[in-house]
Parts: sequence; structure tokens; C-alpha cells
Amino acid sequence: MLGIAVLFFLALWFLIVCFATFLPFKLIENKLVASIFAFIGFMLTFGYWWLDMMIEGNRAYQAGVEACKQAKITIYVPYEKWREMVGGHDAWLELANYKDKSKSEFSNKEKQKYPSTFNFEGVEYHLRALTHKRVLVYDSKRYKFNDYADLFSYLYYDWETKSVLYTYNWFPGNYSSGLTVSNLLGIRDGYKECNPENELEIYKKYFYWK
Repeated sequence: MLGIAVLFFLALWFLIVCFATFLPFKLIENKLVASIFAFIGFMLTFGYWWLDMMIEGNRAYQAGVEACKQAKITIYVPYEKWREMVGGHDAWLELANYKDKSKSEFSNKEKQKYPSTFNFEGVEYHLRALTHKRVLVYDSKRYKFNDYADLFSYLYYDWETKSVLYTYNWFPGNYSSGLTVSNLLGIRDGYKECNPENELEIYKKYFYWK
């Protein structure tokens, strides 16, 4: 249904552009004056909007490129140090015996014990789960990176030592897929999704998998 509406809009727009562009040649005998009015008609009905979409699309693309650079893992406590902090290699292996718990599975005591929100470096995180007995997993939901792009972030927080282990940021993309005016006109609009390539590798270094 949306695709049909877009096609109808484009067809109507095309007819208006043709009418505004070629009508002056029918009404005005002076070719130079007719050409000037035809150019004005074209710019008012198509050229201006096309240029505006080009500019906005490029801004969204550049903003997406910059946001993509933030799709990375930032380590605050190296995994080697954290293994020592939990009591050494054997103690670290033992943590894998504890079942992960989502926030919805928390007891009333745990809900009171663990902060539901956590502010870190200007970003507000919301409690999502508890993993390996002592690590709280927070997510930021969607937050604004700039006027054209948003980011998501996960944060791993060791409750026992009150230490942020690392954060994991990803960019969900800011382009419109499917049948859109920009895509039909071949206008660049936004940037693709970006994720850190080594996220799973880093996770396994911090948390032992059985």
C-alpha cells in the first residue's frame, strides 16, 4: 500500500514538473524569456526539492559515517586484570556455573540491591541482566549521537568491585530501505548499520563459556 502511494506521488510530481517546465514555451513566444520561466518552473517544482534531498541525504550519510566510527568496544578493565580481581583463573571458571538472570527474573531483594539505571560518560543505561554471578549488564536504549544518527550501547559492570569492564557500542543505521522517493531517484540517504567485529571474541575473554 505504501509502495503504491509513493508511486502515485512520484507520477503526480512528474506531471507537475513537466507542466511547469514546458508550459512557458506554449504561452511565451520569446524563447529566451520562455526558457527563463521554464527554468524557474523546473526549480520550483523539482530542482529545489531534488537539491534539498541531495543535501539532507549527504548530511545523513556523513553523520552515519561518523556514528559508525563509534561502533566499537571500549575496554576499561582488561580481561587479564579482571580475572585476577575475581580471584584467579579457577575462580573465574567457577563464575560460569551461575545462571544468567534477566531483570524480570530478579527477586525483590535483587531489585532493591542493584541500581536500575546507571549513568556513565553522559549516557544513561538501564539494567538488563545479571551474568556470571556478579556482572550487571546495562543497555542504553537508543540515544542521540548527532542530529542525524543514534547509537546503542551495552555496558558490563562488575558489582563486587564497582568497576566498568567494557562498553559495546553499535550504530543501527540511519538510511531508509525499501521503496522510498530517495531510493527511486537514486539519491544517497543515510548509512548502513555498523557493529564491532570482535564483540563475541571480547565477550568470551571476559566470560567463560562451557
